Amino acid sequence: MASGKSTAAKKVAAKLGLQSVDLDAEIVKTSGLSIPEIFKAKGEKGFRKLEQSELRKWIEKDDFVMACGGGTPCFFQSMDEMNAAGATVYLQMTPKAVVDRVQSSKQERPILKGLSGKKMLDKVAFQLKKREPFYSRAQWTVNGVNLDVEELVGMINHSK
Repeated sequence: MASGKSTAAKKVAAKLGLQSVDLDAEIVKTSGLSIPEIFKAKGEKGFRKLEQSELRKWIEKDDFVMACGGGTPCFFQSMDEMNAAGATVYLQMTPKAVVDRVQSSKQERPILKGLSGKKMLDKVAFQLKKREPFYSRAQWTVNGVNLDVEELVGMINHSK
């Protein structure tokens, strides 16, 4: 969450001459509902089912760079499926850096709704700790705070 996945995906895709895909945007397009509306109507479980379906639809394709949601790798076998389909990157962030970005963003984060200050920081730290075992299975881990897109593109190109 707020690690810069969407921005990084766009930049990496442009450098590689590939399509940039934002999984959350694809879910919104397919469902006709915003992410907060999906969470409200279907709960997290319903959202995760939509997310898995959309991810699998894209995994069947080639030549794109995807920004997935922060929870995507943690449900079903999504991390294994993404690793099998192509290069995966974990944009590693500190809880404080995530909170700083969330607070300066206008985007609603359902998982943090109604939280501020220390409670938000604690929730983000808890989420990152819980998700780290999934994230760490990505093929590469890079610093999301000071992301060097050129270096990331070089790593991806070198692996082909």
